[in-house]
This record gives sequence, structure tokens and C-alpha cells, in this order.
Amino acid sequence: MIAILSDIHSNIHALDAVLADMPEVSDIWILGDMIGGLAFPCEVLDRLMNLSIPVSAVLGNWEESLLEAKSGLHPEWWQTTQFSSLAWTVDALQPHHWAFLESLGNTRSQDNVNGGALLYHGRPKKAMASILTEKDVAEVTAEHNERWLLGGHTHIARLFRSGSDNQRVVGVGSVGLSMDGIGGTACYALLGENLTFRHVAYDVEAAIAALESSSLSQTAPGFARANALSLASGRNYIASLMDFCQAYNGSWEEAEQAWDGSECMEWRMR
Repeated sequence: MIAILSDIHSNIHALDAVLADMPEVSDIWILGDMIGGLAFPCEVLDRLMNLSIPVSAVLGNWEESLLEAKSGLHPEWWQTTQFSSLAWTVDALQPHHWAFLESLGNTRSQDNVNGGALLYHGRPKKAMASILTEKDVAEVTAEHNERWLLGGHTHIARLFRSGSDNQRVVGVGSVGLSMDGIGGTACYALLGENLTFRHVAYDVEAAIAALESSSLSQTAPGFARANALSLASGRNYIASLMDFCQAYNGSWEEAEQAWDGSECMEWRMR
């Protein structure tokens, strides 16, 4: 049996609950966005890097952005608090964390399951894209032959079947910021003869308290507030904040202060 995790987003409380819940598995596959957004990136990476179980991982859009930022790309990102959680994470990571991230690719093929599996984050060719509809599924399965096409990014647990080819396209949900509408739960998947999703309760109050007391909360106040609401509700307040700030007639910092968190939008990462 193989455990499949995605979108941990620096949530050590949720990751530890998943690891405690996990039955005996031969491998752990991680589909990106291990870090970013919450307050424990180093702890999450250290936990994953020191597991006794073999771990195979790919980059998510957060890791891609962190590596770009570290290399000196996108200097404009540091001018507003829109990207300050990214800068905070860049400053937090240690050399061994960077070495681990730099060793990863955007996709990874696995042949230790019947029919093979392809690991990616959003889509095989683009981490910041999503698979949400049957049309999306048809596009991806037309280009890849593996039986199991495994991704994350949407933070929603979904299983699509591709008719005659017997392929399965899976969104495995999110460990650290689940958008399945159940607050205080971490979602991951187990792949054996069949695929199952598991939702695991964890101490979300402790996770929120740790976020609110961290320096990240002062560095990126808007996203910290949106993440806290999402953790508690299992709904996407992050997209609501971003849409509000982008439409606001003023600076991003002013928009963050004006946003009251009263609206929650469906996940829209196309």
C-alpha cells in the first residue's frame, strides 16, 4: 500500500496527524506544495526528509516560486505584503532544505503499481493549472498512458475515471489546507488494490494559534487571516482575499486591512 499526500503547506499539526493515522505502507508519494502559507516549513521538510519509509516527491507551484525567488527572479514580489509569506519562507529555509527542493522535478513516473503512475502537482505540464472537469481529464489522459494520474493543487479530493482506457485521474486533496468543507481535517489517499481517501481530524485550534503567534502572521497579515479561516472551515477564504485585493481601489496592504473575511469563494485555479 502507498500513501499519497499533497498540499501540506507547512502545516506540521496536520502532517503529524496524517503520519500517526497512516497504516503500514511501502512508500509515500508527495505531490507538491509541501511548504508555503503556514508557519512550519522547516519542520515539515525535516519530518518528510527523515522518514524511514521511502519518499518520492515532486515540486508544487509554491516550491517553484520559492526556488525562483531564491535565484533572484521576480524582485517586484518583495514590494508588497502580497508576496511577503513567500519572502518569509525563503528566509526560513536552511541549506539542506534547499538542496532537497533542488533535487526534485515537476513530474515523476512510478512503476511499482499496476499500470504505472505519474505524479505531478496541478497538471503534468503546469503546476499552477488544475483538473476540475471531464474536459480537463480528457486532455490529460490523451497525453499520458499511466493508469494512475495523481495530482493535487485544488485542495479537493476527487476521483475521475477515464472510460475504456481504465485510467484514474486523482486529486488527492490537501493535508494542510483541505477545501473539502470539513474544518480541522487533513486529507490524504491510500493506494492499494483500490484508492481510498482518508480525512483525519487534528488539533486545528493549536495550528491556528501557532500561526497567529508566529512572525509570519505579522509579516503577511492578510494571508494569515485567510489561512486561519480556511483551516477552521475547510473552505477557500484565500481565493476570496485575493479577488478582493485585486479588485480593490488602493494598495494591496490597504485591501488586506479592508477585507473582512465575510465571503468565501469556490476554488478557482485555472
